[in-house]
Amino acid sequence: MDEPLAIINSFAFCGAHGCEYCHECYTDHRLTNNHQIMDQLCAAFPALTEDHFLDRQPISYVFDKAVARTSGKEPEYECKEHHILDCSTCFDWAALAVEDMKRQAQSKSTKVIAVDITRKEKLQYLYSMGIDLPLTTRLPDDAIEKKFRSAIDASQSFATLIAKSPFDPSTLPLWSKKTSKTTLLKTVSRGNFEEAFANIRARREGKESAWPLFENTFMDARQTIMGLADGIDKGVKTALIQDKDTKYAICLRVVEVRMLNQETPVMVVLCRRGTRDAPALETIRWAQEIISNKKLSLLKVTATPEEQKLLLAVLNMNARRLPPAYSVKRNSSGSEATFALSFLLPLGPINQKDIGKLTHHTGCVVCGKKTVSKCSRCLSMEYCGVECQRIHWKEHKPTCNSLRGGEWVQFTFSVQPPEMRLAAARGEKISMVTWNNMSRATMDNMKIDHCDDEPALPPNMHSQNPFLIKMQRGLLGFMPPIMIYDRTRSIQVYLCHDVDLEGHEKTMAQMHTGQKGQKIYRWAKRTGDDKLSVCLNKAPPQDPQCTRPIARFSP
Repeated sequence: MDEPLAIINSFAFCGAHGCEYCHECYTDHRLTNNHQIMDQLCAAFPALTEDHFLDRQPISYVFDKAVARTSGKEPEYECKEHHILDCSTCFDWAALAVEDMKRQAQSKSTKVIAVDITRKEKLQYLYSMGIDLPLTTRLPDDAIEKKFRSAIDASQSFATLIAKSPFDPSTLPLWSKKTSKTTLLKTVSRGNFEEAFANIRARREGKESAWPLFENTFMDARQTIMGLADGIDKGVKTALIQDKDTKYAICLRVVEVRMLNQETPVMVVLCRRGTRDAPALETIRWAQEIISNKKLSLLKVTATPEEQKLLLAVLNMNARRLPPAYSVKRNSSGSEATFALSFLLPLGPINQKDIGKLTHHTGCVVCGKKTVSKCSRCLSMEYCGVECQRIHWKEHKPTCNSLRGGEWVQFTFSVQPPEMRLAAARGEKISMVTWNNMSRATMDNMKIDHCDDEPALPPNMHSQNPFLIKMQRGLLGFMPPIMIYDRTRSIQVYLCHDVDLEGHEKTMAQMHTGQKGQKIYRWAKRTGDDKLSVCLNKAPPQDPQCTRPIARFSP
């Protein structure tokens, strides 16, 4: 029985999935389709022959942007964006094929795995990491890409652990199960107090975890890396990471494990991606060799296509950091000849300082361009023009309503609490260590203050835009200091009665409106080096929740 065929703007695809090449339908329409675009292919790649074009990257899953319109015996297809039959813009197959071939050539030359990650997907990955940028943001693509790459590095603590590139793992000591004091799984595991508390609450409610599988892509990727470590502890170094529908897979072998320090392993890996819509002879051969060898075991990991893309983004970034001459021993059969060489570091929650940097941008709150106007209702949000203000209104409306007509009070804050300043005046030695429950309790994330230090004023990460602060009174004393900090801890200061008596009294008078009379949330703006303007008499619509967001991938 013949498989159904879909003809879209003169190109043939399998009718079941919308792919030029499909393992499931046993079809490859590239030879036929190439005749339609041969002139464009030859113009773009004059040194290549028709045989070379048979190996180009297939165009896949076109039904994501095409919808069938039945008027006769055979369905016709229009684009979802413009509703135009055989749309020459959306279905420009020649341009897509040339672009894919260029990207394929570039990935081969740079020894990385070709993977397409859209702007929307990058924003969704950032969200799963705790970096909440609206999907409607008009920040340019290069700014989104930079934030995405910086977030990956922050999750691996790359800048803290590795001074510079290229990075040569062979200079590090080997990890050995026989000599290690703990399992590799424990060494790879990362977390913070917030995640620990969330898991405790979840278990009390009868749940296995606060983050069920396949709800948060970043958490899933962390679990997969821990799964690889657990496999190594059990003597399994090969893994097949694939989605439940077996459309996408990553074949991976951990070649060796090196140690950056006692707490940080480096898993050196060989890997290759296989997909249902592209030839996968190498990955199929590799998997068959592992399965048929009774001496080897294969770790099978279920991972969504989105999680696989995130893992590939991490692997590609790290692959580019290896020295050109760095190499490892590949298997003797040759099935790993085309596998990419990379390494994995433990992934962990991003600390609040890095989240603050990644969520911050100056200028228009929507696109980052130079501002020319403010919201006329609350006079707080700044925009580059009417279009960005219109786009932002739905998101800004609750904030605007909570700010409108509020009493803005200017405070002078202190970087140190009274105890520290009093000790310094007496010539005493005293230190204070603080960290927050959203960061790992490591020296990198701790804030250590000494009374004899010259207090540094916190940088203004919010420009002229309002931001939420938490104002929390001390528990001891008649006029205790009030700690002030934002969600990302980009500012952590104190409102003290001996520095600003009026501001302290006005804030204490509002404390009864907050939780247990000890803390309140308010909108604030930075108005000077040591000055904050706070909308004191109006609370936000709801108190912010200190939980890590789940993924927001659309079905």
